Amino acid sequence: MTAPSPADVMCWASAASTLSDSAAAAAEAAVALEQVLGPDPVDLVLVFFSAHHVAAAEPIARALRERLRPGCLAGASAHGVVTAEHEIESEPALSAIAARLPGVKVDPFVLPGQGWDEAAEDPLVFARQAPGTAGAELVIVLGDPFSLDLGGLLAAFERHAPGVRLVGGLASAAPRPGSNALVLNDWVAAEGGVAVALSGALRVDVVVSQGCRAIGPPLVVTGGEGNVIAELDGQPALERAEEVLRSLPGGEQERLRLGLYVGLPARRDAEGRGDYLIRALLGGDRERGLLAVGDRVVAGQRVRLHVRDAGTAREDLELLLSPQVVDTRAAAVLLFACNGRGRGLYGAPDGDIGPLQEALGGGVPAAGMFCAGEIGPVGERNFLHGHTASIAIVRPR
Repeated sequence: MTAPSPADVMCWASAASTLSDSAAAAAEAAVALEQVLGPDPVDLVLVFFSAHHVAAAEPIARALRERLRPGCLAGASAHGVVTAEHEIESEPALSAIAARLPGVKVDPFVLPGQGWDEAAEDPLVFARQAPGTAGAELVIVLGDPFSLDLGGLLAAFERHAPGVRLVGGLASAAPRPGSNALVLNDWVAAEGGVAVALSGALRVDVVVSQGCRAIGPPLVVTGGEGNVIAELDGQPALERAEEVLRSLPGGEQERLRLGLYVGLPARRDAEGRGDYLIRALLGGDRERGLLAVGDRVVAGQRVRLHVRDAGTAREDLELLLSPQVVDTRAAAVLLFACNGRGRGLYGAPDGDIGPLQEALGGGVPAAGMFCAGEIGPVGERNFLHGHTASIAIVRPR
């Protein structure tokens, strides 16, 4: 049997730089990628860069394009970046991953901030706004948290591209509108989003790992509207939540100092870990007994209170990654982690990329970012998550 030529084999490489000069950081990463992939043009480059580099997004993109000549370049700014070995937070950093993808169709497109409600209703509008997604193995989505109607986008994909998995996250370099950067080839913007659909000769496993643990029993929303819960189990919502918290053992109550969250069901029969979408508890109105949460609620929903928990996060990640040990070697990994994970959750660096590389046998090209919201599937539907790690593990098909 004749061995395949290098041109017929999927090949990935990743590189990073902590140089504070943005153009120099991009050049350093590009040279390292070229040393692995060779001088010919590559098919795909993804780049993630810290807040320090936002103002230089155009020079970064230009340096990568000039050196690597990619068919598609996409990227976003973030609170921190993920490299093949480390998670770098709150300091200048750039992480890039590049690939030659024989037999893989790469379809990049800009995501308009609005118009997704119309796209959900009209398949022709959806086809214009999300080209190449029908039957895609994976769609990588990077968006601005202040301007991209992600709820409408997810609804449009659910209607017109059911079963197509979305993985990615929302830019997190700055907490103000207009302060992030999104890149697609020679286009750089501070709003909307970018996406890359991949189809053909690749196989992708997607893992969405929780970073919170449920406390107390399931609670039924018996009254509420929008993002406000008026009643839980027939009682004023705040009163019922406090009743649950008072009943917790002392050790559980101590964890409340790390923050209290509400889990909304991702599945109709939500019961255990991974079945809930973690949403922030925004506040309460003691006089009226109301609770406000970071998403819409519906009467009849079963919700649960949650707390951040490093042990649960690590256990959940290791459990979900356990099947990877017996699979063929991964070609690449993309990791999109909540900006509430990292050192803030684990108390130590590399809390997600370390176990991930260990499960995959180490040395797998990897890149990613800390997000203001992570995108990933639960079952057959895609969701916006909080406090999760959304991971795409890529192999040739």
